[in-house]
Amino acid sequence: MATSKQVFSDKFIGIALLSLAGPLIWVVHFAVVYGVQHVACVALLNNADFWVATSIIVMTVVALLALLALILKPDILQRLSRNRIQEERIIVFLSGVMRTLAFLSILGVLWSGISLFFLPACGSVT
Repeated sequence: MATSKQVFSDKFIGIALLSLAGPLIWVVHFAVVYGVQHVACVALLNNADFWVATSIIVMTVVALLALLALILKPDILQRLSRNRIQEERIIVFLSGVMRTLAFLSILGVLWSGISLFFLPACGSVT
C-alpha cells in the first residue's frame, strides 16, 4: 500500500483561508444579521424594532472593525510563514488578495447594514 503525498501543507491552507477572511466575515455578517432579524421579529413582535436595529448596528460595526484590521494589518500572513525567502512572493500576493477582498467585503457589509436606515426592521412580519 503506497502512501500519498500531501499536496498542500497545513500552513498553506491556513494562509489561503486567512486571505479569504474578508468574504468569510461578510458571509457570517449577512447570515447573522438576517437570521437574528427574522427570529427577533417573529419572537418579539411589537418590541422587535429597537432590538433588531441595535443588533444590526452592533454586528455591522464588529464586522467593519474586523475587516479594517485585515486591511490595515496585512502582516498577519507573514507571521504564519516560517520560510520567508521562498514564500515572499506568495505572501505578498496573498496579502494583496486579502486586502482587496476585505475592501470589497466592507462594501457588502455596509450595504446590508445601511439597509436598516431605508427599510423597516420588521416590515414583513404581521
